[in-house]
Amino acid sequence: MFKHVYRFIIQLIDGALYGFIGPFCVLYIVPQFLMKLVKIKTEDGFGIPGIETAGIIIMWLGTALAIWCALLIFLFGKGTFLVTSAPKKIMTRSIYGYVRHPMMWALYIIVFGEILTFGHFILLVWLIAMSRIIYLIVANYEEPQLERRFGESWTEYCQNVPPWIPRFNLSKRKSNLSSHNA
Repeated sequence: MFKHVYRFIIQLIDGALYGFIGPFCVLYIVPQFLMKLVKIKTEDGFGIPGIETAGIIIMWLGTALAIWCALLIFLFGKGTFLVTSAPKKIMTRSIYGYVRHPMMWALYIIVFGEILTFGHFILLVWLIAMSRIIYLIVANYEEPQLERRFGESWTEYCQNVPPWIPRFNLSKRKSNLSSHNA
């Protein structure tokens, strides 16, 4: 009993730390720091009517994508996006059948929305830097770890589903993923 309570508390702490260090820092702390550091700024929405509103809508779309991905992982991957309770199955359903890292796309979309909303060019620099950092983490940690965990089925999934640019060829997707639809 104590072991289960201890494990639950550790997972809660790890999840809170991951949430703070991961998405909260990437989407809020770093952009706020950069915008305060660099005083060169245009008006919100770059002074163009409707751009600020479009940026807010784009941020919400990125947030919806992140929530959708998290729900898919929870419901069908039997885990969460947290490192401490990673999915137990390879995700091939829905958007995961088109691109391997849709959660990362959610981050990119949100930061792009921030660029439009706040009208700070420094956030474009952050988007480029963040994209490179995420690529390095995924290529050097996440994907090798998934290959070790899932073996041949992960390798086959990688051959059929691109990592970054979605493939929308539905007929090829259905035939390639029919053998391991999780």
